[in-house]
Amino acid sequence: MVRRRRGTSLSLGQAAGKNSDSLCTFWGVGITNDPGQDPDETADEGRSDNFREVWALENSIDWSQIPDDQNATTEDAPTSKYALHPDDRIWRHPSELQYLSTNPERPAGKRKLFGAGLIGAVIGAVVMALAVGVTFGSSPKVVERVIEREIATATVSTSGEGGTGFVPVADVAAKVTPSVVGVQVVRSGRVVGSGSGVIFRDDGHLITNSHVVENGDNYRLIFADGTVVEAILVGSDRLTDVAVLRATTDQEYKFVPATLGISTSLRAGETAIAIGSPLSLRGGPTVTVGVISATNRRLQSPQGDWLYELVQTDAPISPGSSGGALVDARGALVGITTVIAVTDVGAEGLGFATPIEIAHHVASDIIQWGKARHGRLGIRGSDAPTRLLPPSHNAGVLVESVDFGGPAESGGIKVGDVVVELDGQLVLDMGGLVVDARMLQPGATSPIRIWRANRLFVLDIEVGELN
Repeated sequence: MVRRRRGTSLSLGQAAGKNSDSLCTFWGVGITNDPGQDPDETADEGRSDNFREVWALENSIDWSQIPDDQNATTEDAPTSKYALHPDDRIWRHPSELQYLSTNPERPAGKRKLFGAGLIGAVIGAVVMALAVGVTFGSSPKVVERVIEREIATATVSTSGEGGTGFVPVADVAAKVTPSVVGVQVVRSGRVVGSGSGVIFRDDGHLITNSHVVENGDNYRLIFADGTVVEAILVGSDRLTDVAVLRATTDQEYKFVPATLGISTSLRAGETAIAIGSPLSLRGGPTVTVGVISATNRRLQSPQGDWLYELVQTDAPISPGSSGGALVDARGALVGITTVIAVTDVGAEGLGFATPIEIAHHVASDIIQWGKARHGRLGIRGSDAPTRLLPPSHNAGVLVESVDFGGPAESGGIKVGDVVVELDGQLVLDMGGLVVDARMLQPGATSPIRIWRANRLFVLDIEVGELN
């Protein structure tokens, strides 16, 4: 760019003369001694008449031949080399602005176009801002609310109030009592005993205790609605104190099976509801409420056999309630009430029930085979101490004796082995091993995992049958 210098002037004649051989330096023209003169001022205020002529000369100059050197001056550069026209450059010297504004043709047109674009952009931004403001300003406020959701619990409310997420005991009783019956034991035409039973099939089969039916030759079932139906004994099993009766009637009667639950998931402290028919009282079953006191109890039955994996409850179980239902808070059958602990002063709030899994398994065997078929391993042992367990297990059974010629000996089990798994299930204690072995199908082959000499072995045992 050619710098504009104070006091430098070029007449029109000189410019015209030089233009014949070379181009005129427009940016060296000194029209006034005031470089900051307002271009809108009139020519009378110190502006030469030759000014417009010099500006008019612009159209005859070949601006492409003028060098774009912002450091060039009129003294340094020959008149044949000049800066580019300001409209063709991306930079401006402050002294050039006053002359740019006076250009009546090219500069003004571009300035107008740029100005119009700038104004349009500003107007568009304002309109957009107003539109956004109207859109979001008129939108309703969004208020986030956190609503606490009440989580239903399995605990039963004994208050009987509904709609609070708890199942009233009255509703559980109403659901279960149609499945619970009173059992009268008849011998030689007269009643010699009584108990309870639970219907588990819609064809009239029900589960009760073996010790309830052992002295009878005939049986009567008394339903909650007062209906009395004759029944026959299908079979019984002293080892588990489970028996099966079947109602016999020519009349059509709708038997309501109980809903079977899962006893293995029970925890101490959960609500337990016992429903039975104590003392042959008329008017329907009796309902008592307590909690699950413990699980996996071992106890002798009234017949002298050891019962395993029993569920303990403090729900009152009176004489005559044996064979009745022990249900959870949802009304699912989790056990068949079996025995109660009695001292000189009476019951101590200790009732026991056979887990429904064992009772149902035995009852199904009785219906299919006429008797319960228990699996047998031929092992005797005790709960293994921690120091004898493998690192991968925290429970097992230490083998203390093996029946000669029995399934375990034939399969390779030895005294001193620690049994940790049977048929893919963990062995927690000796009682659990007995129960799991009894539930195996006689004649089937089951894998048994043992710990011996710091190594785990898997042996296949052909299951025997317990007589």
